[in-house]
Amino acid sequence: MGDEPIIDVTKVSDKGQVVIPKEIRDKLKFTEGSKLIVVATEDAVILQRIESVAGKVRIREILERIKAVTERLGFRQTS
Repeated sequence: MGDEPIIDVTKVSDKGQVVIPKEIRDKLKFTEGSKLIVVATEDAVILQRIESVAGKVRIREILERIKAVTERLGFRQTS
């Protein structure tokens, strides 16, 4: 699988909860109690494990990585 992104679909519950698909939880080693940074852009939500960010990556760099992945997958920005 390597650096290829995993794309899946989930939905928001009536309590505002979202289930992260198991394949993604396993790949990113999310376990019960994992703490995540939640970043909201105009039309996206980004989750990043806090341990991965601390001292390494800033939010702007995360957004740039997400933009690069979405462009590579052929998603287009809407105005």
